[in-house]
Amino acid sequence: MTVLLKNENMMKAVSVSSHCKQLGMSRSQYYWHVQKGTFHPPLYLVSNKRPYLTASMVEDNLRARETGISVAGEYVIFYERQQSSPKSPIKKPKANHSSLMEGLRNLGLNGITTDQIESALAITFPSGTDGQDEGTVLRTVYRHLKRSGVV
Repeated sequence: MTVLLKNENMMKAVSVSSHCKQLGMSRSQYYWHVQKGTFHPPLYLVSNKRPYLTASMVEDNLRARETGISVAGEYVIFYERQQSSPKSPIKKPKANHSSLMEGLRNLGLNGITTDQIESALAITFPSGTDGQDEGTVLRTVYRHLKRSGVV
């Protein structure tokens, strides 16, 4: 039974895209190595000219990638992909909400922090307050803070 499964896997054809994922390289890199003789060139289906590789070709190419010896028997140096470092999120400078804070104090909300105002603005005006009347912004933020029980 094991022999049949092994033979079934040997008969399986693989697309070039999936083989490039196995090799850990792009399609252009793969075709460059094919041109240099590092890897087997793909075969093409007669019906639609789609490239594919047989299981033995895949095995040879993977062995060449691991050992650094091409299918033609020459030494090859593969450059490893460098992992892109995650970029730190760009912090936006805090907007000046002094007039909004002053208006909230005049309405009786003392002790409001800028973080509370920022979160209230993010909830009540998700697309920003550009083009909004200052009175409308003050009223909406005041109502939100009162309803949420922040103060």
